Amino acid sequence: MTELRLIGEGLHLVDLLPEMAWVCGFDALEPVAAELMKHLDRAAATSDSSRNGDLAIQQMLATALLQSTIRAWALACAPAGWPARSDDPFLAQAIEAIHAEPERAWTVDQLAAISAMSRSLFAERFRASVNCSPAGYVALVRMRAARDMLSRGERVIAVAHALGYASEEGFRRAFRRHHGLTPSVWRTDHAQETVTSR
Repeated sequence: MTELRLIGEGLHLVDLLPEMAWVCGFDALEPVAAELMKHLDRAAATSDSSRNGDLAIQQMLATALLQSTIRAWALACAPAGWPARSDDPFLAQAIEAIHAEPERAWTVDQLAAISAMSRSLFAERFRASVNCSPAGYVALVRMRAARDMLSRGERVIAVAHALGYASEEGFRRAFRRHHGLTPSVWRTDHAQETVTSR
Protein backbone atom coordinates (compact mmCIF):
# COMPACT_ATOMS: atom_id res chain seq x y z
CA MET A 1 0.00 0.00 0.00
CA THR A 2 1.26 3.47 -0.90
CA GLU A 3 0.01 6.82 0.34
CA LEU A 4 0.04 9.72 -2.12
CA ARG A 5 -0.03 13.46 -1.60
CA LEU A 6 -0.91 15.37 -4.75
CA ILE A 7 0.56 18.81 -5.28
CA GLY A 8 0.81 21.40 -8.03
CA GLU A 9 -0.74 20.26 -11.31
CA GLY A 10 -2.01 17.06 -9.68
CA LEU A 11 -4.33 18.87 -7.26
CA HIS A 12 -7.25 18.78 -9.71
CA LEU A 13 -7.39 14.98 -9.23
CA VAL A 14 -8.06 15.16 -5.48
CA ASP A 15 -11.83 15.46 -5.89
CA LEU A 16 -11.97 12.83 -8.65
CA LEU A 17 -10.07 10.00 -6.93
CA PRO A 18 -11.35 7.89 -4.02
CA GLU A 19 -9.59 7.97 -0.66
CA MET A 20 -8.41 4.41 -1.28
CA ALA A 21 -8.18 2.58 -4.60
CA TRP A 22 -7.20 -0.95 -5.63
CA VAL A 23 -5.78 -1.58 -9.09
CA CYS A 24 -6.47 -5.04 -10.50
CA GLY A 25 -4.36 -6.55 -13.27
CA PHE A 26 -1.90 -3.65 -13.28
CA ASP A 27 0.83 -5.60 -15.09
CA ALA A 28 -1.55 -6.37 -17.98
CA LEU A 29 -2.96 -2.84 -18.17
CA GLU A 30 0.36 -1.01 -17.79
CA PRO A 31 3.17 -3.49 -18.59
CA VAL A 32 5.89 -0.83 -18.96
CA ALA A 33 4.99 0.86 -15.68
CA ALA A 34 4.79 -2.52 -13.92
CA GLU A 35 8.33 -3.29 -15.06
CA LEU A 36 9.47 0.16 -13.95
CA MET A 37 7.97 -0.43 -10.51
CA LYS A 38 10.22 -3.46 -10.03
CA HIS A 39 13.30 -1.27 -10.41
CA LEU A 40 12.23 1.96 -8.71
CA ASP A 41 13.27 0.89 -5.20
CA ARG A 42 16.66 -0.23 -6.48
CA ALA A 43 17.13 3.10 -8.29
CA ALA A 44 16.38 4.98 -5.05
CA ALA A 45 18.71 2.75 -3.02
CA THR A 46 21.63 3.24 -5.40
CA SER A 47 21.04 6.97 -5.77
CA ASP A 48 24.17 9.06 -5.32
CA SER A 49 23.62 12.58 -3.97
CA SER A 50 26.84 13.70 -5.68
CA ARG A 51 25.37 12.90 -9.11
CA ASN A 52 23.42 15.82 -10.49
CA GLY A 53 19.89 15.00 -11.53
CA ASP A 54 19.27 11.79 -9.56
CA LEU A 55 16.47 13.28 -7.48
CA ALA A 56 14.82 14.94 -10.49
CA ILE A 57 14.91 11.68 -12.45
CA GLN A 58 13.42 9.74 -9.53
CA GLN A 59 10.62 12.30 -9.25
CA MET A 60 9.86 12.01 -12.97
CA LEU A 61 9.81 8.20 -12.74
CA ALA A 62 7.50 8.34 -9.73
CA THR A 63 5.20 10.76 -11.56
CA ALA A 64 5.05 8.48 -14.62
CA LEU A 65 4.27 5.52 -12.36
CA LEU A 66 1.51 7.46 -10.60
CA GLN A 67 -0.04 8.54 -13.89
CA SER A 68 0.03 4.94 -15.16
CA THR A 69 -1.56 3.72 -11.93
CA ILE A 70 -4.38 6.27 -12.12
CA ARG A 71 -4.95 5.40 -15.78
CA ALA A 72 -5.07 1.66 -14.98
CA TRP A 73 -7.54 2.29 -12.16
CA ALA A 74 -9.69 4.51 -14.39
CA LEU A 75 -9.71 1.92 -17.18
CA ALA A 76 -10.31 -1.24 -15.16
CA CYS A 77 -11.47 -0.46 -11.64
CA ALA A 78 -13.24 2.90 -11.52
CA PRO A 79 -17.01 2.93 -11.00
CA ALA A 80 -19.27 3.56 -13.97
CA GLY A 81 -19.41 7.22 -14.84
CA TRP A 82 -15.95 8.10 -13.49
CA PRO A 83 -14.64 10.75 -13.59
CA ALA A 84 -17.40 12.53 -11.78
CA ARG A 85 -19.60 14.67 -13.95
CA SER A 86 -18.38 18.21 -14.41
CA ASP A 87 -19.55 20.97 -12.08
CA ASP A 88 -20.01 23.05 -15.24
CA PRO A 89 -23.67 22.49 -16.27
CA PHE A 90 -22.87 23.17 -19.93
CA LEU A 91 -20.05 20.63 -20.04
CA ALA A 92 -22.20 18.18 -18.07
CA GLN A 93 -24.68 18.08 -20.94
CA ALA A 94 -21.96 16.96 -23.36
CA ILE A 95 -20.62 14.40 -20.89
CA GLU A 96 -24.11 12.97 -20.36
CA ALA A 97 -24.59 12.76 -24.13
CA ILE A 98 -21.34 10.79 -24.50
CA HIS A 99 -22.41 8.32 -21.80
CA ALA A 100 -25.87 7.99 -23.33
CA GLU A 101 -24.50 7.22 -26.81
CA PRO A 102 -20.88 6.04 -26.63
CA GLU A 103 -21.29 4.37 -30.02
CA ARG A 104 -21.93 7.68 -31.76
CA ALA A 105 -19.11 9.17 -33.86
CA TRP A 106 -18.92 12.31 -31.71
CA THR A 107 -17.13 15.35 -33.06
CA VAL A 108 -15.92 18.32 -31.05
CA ASP A 109 -18.33 20.51 -33.04
CA GLN A 110 -21.32 18.36 -32.03
CA LEU A 111 -20.34 18.30 -28.37
CA ALA A 112 -19.63 22.03 -28.38
CA ALA A 113 -23.10 22.65 -29.82
CA ILE A 114 -24.68 20.58 -27.04
CA SER A 115 -22.74 22.68 -24.52
CA ALA A 116 -23.70 25.94 -26.26
CA MET A 117 -20.06 26.95 -26.73
CA SER A 118 -17.69 27.64 -29.55
CA ARG A 119 -15.51 24.73 -30.62
CA SER A 120 -12.31 26.24 -29.19
CA LEU A 121 -13.86 27.31 -25.87
CA PHE A 122 -15.50 23.91 -25.41
CA ALA A 123 -12.26 22.02 -26.10
CA GLU A 124 -10.35 24.24 -23.67
CA ARG A 125 -12.92 24.02 -20.87
CA PHE A 126 -13.44 20.28 -21.38
CA ARG A 127 -9.73 19.53 -21.03
CA ALA A 128 -9.44 21.77 -17.97
CA SER A 129 -12.43 20.10 -16.30
CA VAL A 130 -12.01 16.45 -17.28
CA ASN A 131 -8.21 16.38 -17.80
CA CYS A 132 -8.36 14.83 -21.26
CA SER A 133 -9.57 15.77 -24.72
CA PRO A 134 -13.19 15.16 -25.76
CA ALA A 135 -12.03 12.39 -28.11
CA GLY A 136 -9.97 10.85 -25.33
CA TYR A 137 -12.98 10.88 -23.03
CA VAL A 138 -15.19 9.25 -25.67
CA ALA A 139 -12.55 6.53 -26.01
CA LEU A 140 -12.48 5.98 -22.22
CA VAL A 141 -16.27 5.66 -22.07
CA ARG A 142 -16.22 3.24 -25.01
CA MET A 143 -13.51 1.14 -23.41
CA ARG A 144 -15.43 0.95 -20.12
CA ALA A 145 -18.54 -0.16 -22.03
CA ALA A 146 -16.44 -2.67 -23.97
CA ARG A 147 -15.09 -4.22 -20.78
CA ASP A 148 -18.61 -4.51 -19.37
CA MET A 149 -19.87 -6.23 -22.51
CA LEU A 150 -16.87 -8.55 -22.78
CA SER A 151 -17.20 -9.52 -19.11
CA ARG A 152 -20.74 -10.67 -19.90
CA GLY A 153 -19.31 -12.95 -22.58
CA GLU A 154 -20.34 -10.98 -25.65
CA ARG A 155 -18.44 -11.67 -28.87
CA VAL A 156 -15.73 -9.22 -29.90
CA ILE A 157 -17.39 -8.42 -33.23
CA ALA A 158 -20.72 -7.69 -31.49
CA VAL A 159 -19.00 -5.34 -29.03
CA ALA A 160 -17.18 -3.58 -31.87
CA HIS A 161 -20.41 -2.93 -33.78
CA ALA A 162 -22.38 -1.95 -30.68
CA LEU A 163 -19.78 0.69 -29.82
CA GLY A 164 -19.67 2.24 -33.27
CA TYR A 165 -16.38 0.89 -34.59
CA ALA A 166 -16.31 0.55 -38.38
CA SER A 167 -14.52 -2.79 -38.16
CA GLU A 168 -13.62 -5.46 -35.66
CA GLU A 169 -9.95 -4.83 -36.39
CA GLY A 170 -10.30 -1.12 -35.58
CA PHE A 171 -11.89 -2.03 -32.24
CA ARG A 172 -9.14 -4.57 -31.50
CA ARG A 173 -6.45 -1.95 -32.14
CA ALA A 174 -8.20 0.63 -29.94
CA PHE A 175 -8.73 -1.89 -27.13
CA ARG A 176 -5.13 -3.06 -27.28
CA ARG A 177 -3.87 0.55 -27.23
CA HIS A 178 -5.84 1.20 -24.03
CA HIS A 179 -5.32 -2.12 -22.26
CA GLY A 180 -2.13 -3.61 -23.66
CA LEU A 181 -3.87 -6.81 -24.78
CA THR A 182 -6.58 -7.87 -27.21
CA PRO A 183 -10.28 -7.94 -26.28
CA SER A 184 -10.44 -11.74 -26.53
CA VAL A 185 -7.41 -12.19 -24.26
CA TRP A 186 -8.86 -9.67 -21.79
CA ARG A 187 -12.19 -11.53 -21.79
CA THR A 188 -10.45 -14.87 -21.17
CA ASP A 189 -8.28 -13.43 -18.38
CA HIS A 190 -11.29 -11.74 -16.81
CA ALA A 191 -13.30 -14.96 -16.90
CA GLN A 192 -10.41 -16.82 -15.22
CA GLU A 193 -10.17 -14.17 -12.48
CA THR A 194 -13.92 -14.47 -11.88
CA VAL A 195 -13.72 -18.25 -11.55
CA THR A 196 -10.74 -18.22 -9.18
CA SER A 197 -12.21 -15.48 -6.99
CA ARG A 198 -15.25 -17.60 -6.09
